[in-house]
Amino acid sequence: MAALGETIRQIRRNKGLTLAEVADEQVTASFLSKFERGVTDMGTDRFLHILNRIHTTPEEFFYIHLGTTAEKKASQDGYYNRTAMFQSLFGHSLHITSTAEAQQTLANLIVWEKEASERYLTTPSLLNMLYWRAQQLMKQDVTDLIQKKPFGDSHGTAQFSNEARQYLYNVNDWGEFEIYVFAIFAVDMRPADERRLFQVALTRSKKYSSFPGAPKLRFNIIFNQLFLEMNRQAYAIVEADLPQYADLLRADPNAEQEIWYRFIRAWWLYRTDRPTEAAALGARTVKLATTLRMTKLAQFVQSVLASVATQGPEQDYTFFQQTVV
Repeated sequence: MAALGETIRQIRRNKGLTLAEVADEQVTASFLSKFERGVTDMGTDRFLHILNRIHTTPEEFFYIHLGTTAEKKASQDGYYNRTAMFQSLFGHSLHITSTAEAQQTLANLIVWEKEASERYLTTPSLLNMLYWRAQQLMKQDVTDLIQKKPFGDSHGTAQFSNEARQYLYNVNDWGEFEIYVFAIFAVDMRPADERRLFQVALTRSKKYSSFPGAPKLRFNIIFNQLFLEMNRQAYAIVEADLPQYADLLRADPNAEQEIWYRFIRAWWLYRTDRPTEAAALGARTVKLATTLRMTKLAQFVQSVLASVATQGPEQDYTFFQQTVV
């Protein structure tokens, strides 16, 4: 706790606060001085109370406390912030917009998967296993994209997600880490398992809706699920899940998410043989996105829905998306 105390003193002095000004009936000036000097420890409740007394948040405190250390690459066995936690689990994010990018990404993934395998064999651990499986899953996804394989050919087989599934079933109270594990491996899980775990993820993510760093976590989970179910052609399940998306938007209005909700609904209307309703909703959605100056999103909605209107569901994998952070 000594280092934490030093940061408390740093913030307190930077704000021009004396020990007496910070002290109150819960924490005396003498006790606070000892904590700052590393002479005594402090419980969690008192520590959070002190942060409030020096007018800082836990997130800001640890940003200051970790300093340049927080910017270092995460170790294999831990993390300092959400981005580092994600990187330690998933490695590299993928954004592929061309065949050339896909080919280069696949070449990179072959190297990354080999490195991940060696890392796990050298240091067997849950995190290293999940990291290795994530590289394998991404390599399979990019290979399928290049070979233009239908969505159902390799997804939902549990080839790479067994360890993740077993881990998630054994955790009683999911934290943010478990939600990300689910988001990464959901596409590979068998549908029955994935759907059960989806409801757990949606419920558990509610407590993170107020976190400054993860305000869209719940939206991302339902967004991913609907994309997944549409590609499974599980349209009855999409009909049941869409109201959950609408409920989230009523509770926490978000313009970008509203557009995504309308896009998925229009997509679903096309696939359930209601093209007139779908076209009307799609046009309104493009107009709304354009009005809000979300030009790229408006173009995506217009382009994809035009394809959906003229092509069968077997082509829907070409615009498949999953958002993890």
